Amino acid sequence: MKHLQKLRWLLLLLLLIGIAQSCEKDEIIVSPVADTTETKDDTPPNTGSDNDNPEPTPDPEPTPDPDSSDGEAETDITLYTLEGDNLKKVRDYEVSGSALELQQDVAKHEEVWNLVKKIIPSNYLAKISDFMIYEGGQSGIAGYVFNTKEDLTKWRLGLAIDYAYEGGFNSDGQFAYTVIHEFGHILTLDNTQLDSSIGEASCQNYFVGEGCAKKEAYINELFSNHWSDIWSEYNNIDEEDFSALDAFYEKYKDRFVTPYSATNPAEDIAEVFATFVTRSNTFQVGEKAEAKMQSLQNKNELVALKDFILQNTRSSKRRAFFSKGGSWKHGKHVGKSKKGCTHRRTTS
Repeated sequence: MKHLQKLRWLLLLLLLIGIAQSCEKDEIIVSPVADTTETKDDTPPNTGSDNDNPEPTPDPEPTPDPDSSDGEAETDITLYTLEGDNLKKVRDYEVSGSALELQQDVAKHEEVWNLVKKIIPSNYLAKISDFMIYEGGQSGIAGYVFNTKEDLTKWRLGLAIDYAYEGGFNSDGQFAYTVIHEFGHILTLDNTQLDSSIGEASCQNYFVGEGCAKKEAYINELFSNHWSDIWSEYNNIDEEDFSALDAFYEKYKDRFVTPYSATNPAEDIAEVFATFVTRSNTFQVGEKAEAKMQSLQNKNELVALKDFILQNTRSSKRRAFFSKGGSWKHGKHVGKSKKGCTHRRTTS
């Protein structure tokens, strides 16, 4: 009987030892699995061959623009970089439908770029790091610029190719005017005009989202002479209160060449420049807006650019190479964003 009890205790002891060993084996198996999971989480996802491309890093695929009326954003089609004055493709975006048709029609890309070269001289084209062809769709955005280097020496220019061919290429000169307007942004916001190393708190002049305006900057002069006395009133307007923005324009319309120029000082200087280049003898503006135009007439650089654009487009057989001042359809409303913008969503 005692031998039987000892045998039972021996069997129980062996059973417990087996269970303990089994638990230790489970722990050894589980631990590497946990390590493997952590390694996967820390590994950057494979984004394809574009990572090996030394050209500028393309933007992520577009997401819906909350500013557009129907929630649709513009659709990136093809990104180019520049080789001298010519385009070199960086990538085609994954698109379908009308955007795919526009992507495949490379001749249209070249036609759009040739128009750009008629407007922007080579030494200014050197400021453009890359060029985006996109479909504007329902976004209402005909063009945009933003700096691709923090020191403001390089910029991206984006143009909506569907708008370029709306009613025929550059119909009524609308698209050419858009290019002039966007060029006006680069011209007035680059490193010759702004100091990106000075933050808003330390800026003694007008501060744009990209940096602090230099004392002699075009935009600083415009702000000091035409915005400083109404700035606090403007700054108290909720940027989503469009009726208040419209009322602000109506109150001070004598100062603005178009309603869109009342959006903010950066849009104002771009519109003044575009109107300065394209205005006809019949286009009249208010006395204070005329003073803005005359101030540009005293800037040798801007007069030379105006002469270049007019000379370069004079032989065109088109009915209107660019729309005359005040007739740009995108300039007939006050824009949505009034401060701190990068002009990615403000130059309609």
